[in-house]
Amino acid sequence: MSSNLTQDITTALRAAAPKLRPAEAAAWAAALAGPMRDAAITTAYRIAGFIGQCAVESDGFTATAENMTYRSAARICAVWPSRFPTEDAAAPYVNAPEALANKVYADRMGNGPPESGDGWRFRGLGLTQITGRREYAAFAASMACQIDRTADWATTPEGAAASAAWFWAWKVLNPIADSWDLATLTRRINGGLIGLDDRQRACTAALAALGGR
Repeated sequence: MSSNLTQDITTALRAAAPKLRPAEAAAWAAALAGPMRDAAITTAYRIAGFIGQCAVESDGFTATAENMTYRSAARICAVWPSRFPTEDAAAPYVNAPEALANKVYADRMGNGPPESGDGWRFRGLGLTQITGRREYAAFAASMACQIDRTADWATTPEGAAASAAWFWAWKVLNPIADSWDLATLTRRINGGLIGLDDRQRACTAALAALGGR
């Protein structure tokens, strides 16, 4: 691993998100370097774990907002079975992303009822898709920013980078990356083990590119 953090981030990005064009990888590396340095994400294991997890959460650093557009009632039922016990219940939310977010994220994570609009406003945004009014309020406080402005900022490269590094530090993930426990790292970020195989591949590829095992 080099002594240049931006260069190391670029190396990890190219390995974990190989579809990024060189200019895109360079732009992300520039946005990420400051927040990652502030969060002490500076060793090979930490950089690889962070970049690999972000790559999966953001579809290879191409998406900074959760895709809430579902084209079938069956898929909605499969993702949120407790909210939609039947396809008839899910049918009104097909191709209705804002209504779906307001439904499934209502009355939890600090959000208000569906009519508050919190579900859509505070859906997963940024590279690690921080979700819910409670998490956005904590991020906003750390940035000394108004919560609504923080949600908008999280979709920009700079805001997505800052929110991801903040989330990583908030969840105290550096020690987990140090031990290279990718399953626990995934649970802390995702809440489960969704996409674990992809996360392991992305993180391991980044670590190898940085000269790790």
